[in-house]
Amino acid sequence: MSKDNHCYKEPNIKTNLFEVQQTNKHEKLIFGSDVESGLKVILAIHDTTLGPSTGGTRMAFVPEEVAIDEALRLSYAMTFKCAIMDEPFGGSKAVVIGDPSKPKSKEFLYALGDFIESLGGAFLTGVDMGLSFEDAKIIGERTKYIFNSQGSSGATTAHGVFKGIKETVSYALNRDSLKDVRIAVQGLGAVGGTLVELLVAEGAKVFVSDIDPEMTEKYKTIATVVGNDTIHSINCDVFAPCAIGEIINDKSINELQCKIIAGGANNQLKDETKHAEKLHTMGILHAPDFVINGGGVCHGMCEVKGIDVSNALKKTDIIPDILRSIYDRSKETNTPPLYVAYQIAYEKIQARKK
Repeated sequence: MSKDNHCYKEPNIKTNLFEVQQTNKHEKLIFGSDVESGLKVILAIHDTTLGPSTGGTRMAFVPEEVAIDEALRLSYAMTFKCAIMDEPFGGSKAVVIGDPSKPKSKEFLYALGDFIESLGGAFLTGVDMGLSFEDAKIIGERTKYIFNSQGSSGATTAHGVFKGIKETVSYALNRDSLKDVRIAVQGLGAVGGTLVELLVAEGAKVFVSDIDPEMTEKYKTIATVVGNDTIHSINCDVFAPCAIGEIINDKSINELQCKIIAGGANNQLKDETKHAEKLHTMGILHAPDFVINGGGVCHGMCEVKGIDVSNALKKTDIIPDILRSIYDRSKETNTPPLYVAYQIAYEKIQARKK
């Protein structure tokens, strides 16, 4: 194993921006704006060794420092996600600063499209949180580099997570089915909601939470609803975070009562190095997030390649095999699975440079 575990290193956003960009070896940190429409967008491109960069464009009402951090962190994860899933692309992420709950003018979306187009294909994207498919159609009137014609990647991601949970339960608990396995799912959006349905159909005992009461109401007949602030701490076999990132932090990690963490959320660990080490010490098996939720990137790459997204669903079949190889190597080296996953992806990137 490399002495560098390749985990994301939290930059000090308040320091020199060049230092911020270089903390995790990002190639570019780009700021775009349009005075007339009010557009403010931050784009991070991490690594293009494997191919042109790809990643979602999201909209969030956050301070500039938070937007920079999100763009940097999510673009970093995308690089390794593409590598581990053998997709010939690098990682990027764009964060538009604004209130997604308010109507967006056509001029605003056109300005965003013009920004994407101005990069000449260096940034291949699709809409993420805060932007709709209707928004994507308008953005697409000004750029050919946005891809959302085949719908949401949520279901594909959920199927990959489901397969990953089955493999991880088999590995850690020596159980060949999910019948009566207690699984707590946080977040009932496109990924979490589909995952709950798959788990229930398999006979699992499912617990759910969401910040939106309408979502928990939808699933209360097939799962047990618990508080969103406490779901991570219930006594269960598997905790499946499928909502916001950084759910495992200095406080919540000490409240865990699960044997496995395996979910669809990105960037599940607040401090990847520290918290990966602690989970490993605690004997909690963590399925690396950029591996188990890799179905989403496969969906997006089918869009970019112009092939049917049903191929992405088939490709999620490799997720269990990747996870088992990670768990085996983790056991052999007494190293957190996240470190191993990063190392495997890093080796793929380095091999391309030779």
